[in-house]
Amino acid sequence: MKLVIITPRVPDILDKGDKLRIYHQIKYLSKFHKIYLICLEKKKDEKINIEKYIYKLYTFNTTKLERLINVFYHSFFKKKPIQVSYYYSFKTQKKIDTLIKIINPDWIYCQLIRSSEYCKFYKHNKILDYMDSFSLGLKRRKSISTGLMKYLIQFEYNRVKQYEKNIFNFFNHHTIISDFDKNHIEHTDKEKIFVVPNGINTNYFKKNNLKINKKILFVGNMSYPPNVLAAKYICEKVFPIINKKEHDFEIIIAGSNPNSEVKNLKNINSKIKVTGFVDDIRTVYNDACIFIAPMFIGSGLQNKLLEAMSMKIPCITTEIANKSLKATKNEIIIANNEIDFANSCIKLLNNSRKRFELGENGYNFVKNKFSWQKSTKLINNLFK
Repeated sequence: MKLVIITPRVPDILDKGDKLRIYHQIKYLSKFHKIYLICLEKKKDEKINIEKYIYKLYTFNTTKLERLINVFYHSFFKKKPIQVSYYYSFKTQKKIDTLIKIINPDWIYCQLIRSSEYCKFYKHNKILDYMDSFSLGLKRRKSISTGLMKYLIQFEYNRVKQYEKNIFNFFNHHTIISDFDKNHIEHTDKEKIFVVPNGINTNYFKKNNLKINKKILFVGNMSYPPNVLAAKYICEKVFPIINKKEHDFEIIIAGSNPNSEVKNLKNINSKIKVTGFVDDIRTVYNDACIFIAPMFIGSGLQNKLLEAMSMKIPCITTEIANKSLKATKNEIIIANNEIDFANSCIKLLNNSRKRFELGENGYNFVKNKFSWQKSTKLINNLFK
């Protein structure tokens, strides 16, 4: 059947969770459907890998000035969330309207509330993938913000919370990444939302370096506020405690687009390395003996934890991050303050048996529970 997929970003470089998720979903769905992919931004390269899985790709370029005007108009006059307004354009709407008439798809699949505004009035069969509860992530960010930023996040939180509820009524089916996120969509029929977790390719994310390097790793998109906060927390709060008791170790902060705050973390101590973008993220996983993810804000399922566990690296994270993952104490270590994080790192650095057991248990956990094929099959079953 003909399937139109609308997504905010082009799934080219898989450096963000939404791009990773839609890439693997398209890869699987292309076996059964003719896919027309509509992206609300221009692709960076002439040819991208995703094109071999789709029938046709349409991208739309909106200038920064146009986006600014759209945010002002749709946020203040139409009462839409800022992130919805940022991607919405009357000009693009008309072009997509024309495409939908020409293609006449059997189903339309919208990724994120950011793209949902474009197709809410179409009479076609439609699915909305919330992916995460964005209002939940904003609620957590609001709790640690101050001044003007706190006001702006409160403003966006109120809008997103209401929008997540209202947009529900315009779609036939709805999907989300975890039960925990689903429970934060404030709609009376939220139990009808299908949970579609992310997957992990354990054959791709496979450890092949048996040498033990005392490197404590954190990865992510380093311009994303929850990751920036986590990186600073590791270097400013956890590192000093470890450094008092251990001398032969390093902290590695890896990932694309590090902002100035993240770049400056390397100035704290020579044991702290900030890599920036890594061509193959598996190389830094391969080099690490511990993965640490102090995620205190944000929402959804942390792909970084799936990747690290697939690479058989013992992981330490927060109770908040584990609410979506649902790993047991035999599969992951939970820490909720800098002392717990530091002490857990120190124990693992000095206990190779514990590192091995936790790594093996974590690997078996993600291998058995998280599969792109199984999760995307859930979506495919909705196209009926």
